[in-house]
Formats: sequence, structure tokens, C-alpha cells
Amino acid sequence: GSTYGLTDPLYHVLLKKLGLGSAVAPFRERRGHSVNYYDDRILEALDIDVRHTWLGFTDLAGPPSGGGMDAWGIEWVQEGLYLSPSKSPLTDLTADGLDDYPWPDVEGLIRREELGARARYLKERTDYAVVGRAVDSYGPFERASQLRGFENLMVDLAIGDEFTNVLIGKVTDVLCRLIEIFMDTAGPYLDIFELPGDDYAGQNPIISPRMFDRFFAPAWQRMISLIKEAAPDCKIMFHSDGRMETFLERLIDLGVDVFHCLEPLPNVDMHVIKQTYGDRLCFLGAIDIKEALQGDGAHVTAEVQERIQALAPGGGYILAPANHLQPDVPPENVVTLYEAARNLGKYS
Repeated sequence: GSTYGLTDPLYHVLLKKLGLGSAVAPFRERRGHSVNYYDDRILEALDIDVRHTWLGFTDLAGPPSGGGMDAWGIEWVQEGLYLSPSKSPLTDLTADGLDDYPWPDVEGLIRREELGARARYLKERTDYAVVGRAVDSYGPFERASQLRGFENLMVDLAIGDEFTNVLIGKVTDVLCRLIEIFMDTAGPYLDIFELPGDDYAGQNPIISPRMFDRFFAPAWQRMISLIKEAAPDCKIMFHSDGRMETFLERLIDLGVDVFHCLEPLPNVDMHVIKQTYGDRLCFLGAIDIKEALQGDGAHVTAEVQERIQALAPGGGYILAPANHLQPDVPPENVVTLYEAARNLGKYS
């Protein structure tokens, strides 16, 4: 998925480990991301239950490998495996200037035919759950912080003037148009739809719940309403890193069905979270990539068993990594992860 995939170096060594031959063509042809390959053969070998389809915007609108400017006007530089924003184009702009800013022309930055063909094939010819991959890599909070500069945006949120509402509204306009195209093309075929990832927390929340309610909840409500109107039975997935317990009730009220990543941070009690929200919210992720998947097979199996015991009772848990599987994860641990899930995760 858009926040729980195989990074490129691990993809290649896992491909060799599984004896699957040559790599497929990258689904992101410009490779301006850490996850550029999507290989159904690996999913089949690991007996994974879902398949993804996507719109293509995050390739055609993003920077190329090595860095450069994206369709939002943000400049990126390559820092190791990842790209990082190096210049924010809206640092000195006022609210009046936002109307004249060249926002992405999404119509020329999508792959509608590819999206429709794969989604239809998956729904009509397979029994996998069909997941609509996020239309963009970032939601309104992170995208606005890249456009404005993180420190500037945090001051904007504290001041709370009209500029902030207009900026978030403009970003949301682009995301809503992308969702409209996605739903028009593939909506009837989708079982789950990923919202753009937006990180509101680390070890603690980055913004207050009050700021979320004032500035970002309306943006998410716009996007979720579009999805629900076009595909009422499609489940909606929301991603944020960090300690998000304070926000989970709000996400449920907005119409979110699935939450990723439930990061296994210190003092996070997943049993309590499951007991509090598990009858209203499905959890995706939770598998620790920082320690458990760095250990031996016994550590991986113990991690799987612990997460299943906490999150699976009564249903409502999709076992997956808490974030992208990084190059330092041994390929044999990826195999063990899904073997353990099959052995330990069966319902009677």
C-alpha cells in the first residue's frame, strides 16, 4: 500500500530469495519514491489477500528520482533512499495570491485507463480484496506544510487567520478532484480506499485536537463524503504515524473504517485501543519494523503472535507492517512474517 510497501532494495533481494526471476517494470516509471515496484508474484508467494490499483498521480506529478520540482511547485532533493522537500513555494504568499498560484492540473497527470482496467480485472477475475491506492502521498496537513514550510504553517495554525483556511481548501480541492476521477473510473470495483497519508503525531501529537477539528476535519469530511457517495460499500482507510489515540474517535465520526498504522511506540497499549475502538474501527498494520523485523525468526513470530492476540479477537485486524518495509529488514523475515500470520491467524 501507499504507506506499507516494500522499499526498492528489499524488493530486489526478496525477489531473489523467493526465486521469482527478473523484476517487473516499476509502476512509478520516474522512480521518485522509495517504493516503486508492485509485484503480484510476491503477493501470491506470500499468500496475501489484497491487491492494489492506483491513479498514477503520485508518479506523474511527483519529482523524478534524484530530485527536482513536482507538480505542486515543491522542490525536492535526494537524501539516501528518500526525497525531502528543499524549497517551499508559498513561504511569502498572502491569501489573495493563492487564487493565482498554479495548482496541479490533475487531468494530464493520471492514468485513468490503467486504473480502470486493473480494478475491473481484480474485481471480476479474482477473489482478492481490491484496494484503491491513495491518490497522493500526502494529505492536507503535510502537503500544506511542504508548500508553506513547516514552521510557517505551525504559526499559521496558531494565528488561525483566513490564509490558513484558504490554503488548506486549495490543497483539498486538488485531492477531491483526484478522488472524483478515481471513483468515476474504479469506484464500483473497490473494497477499500486509502486516503492520502497525513502524519499528525510522533511520540506525541504534532497539533492539538482543536486545531484538527477547526482546520483539517472539514477537509477530510469533503473527501470522505465523495467516496461514500460514489461507493457506499467501500471501506475507507486513514494513515497517520505516531500516537493517534486522541484522534481515533474523531476519525470514526468522520466516517473512517480502517486505521493505519497503530505504530508500536512506548506506552501504546494495543489491548486497550482494541477494547475501546475495535467495535467501530478496523486496524491495519501494527507490525514493528524497527526491532522485531530486525531480529531472528523467533522474534518475528513472537511479534505476529502478540499483535494477533491484541487486535484480532472478534475480527477487525489486517496484519501488515506499521510502515514501509525498509532495506535493513532481512528478506527471510518477510517470508517468516506472513508464514506466521497464516499459522497463527486462522479463525476457528
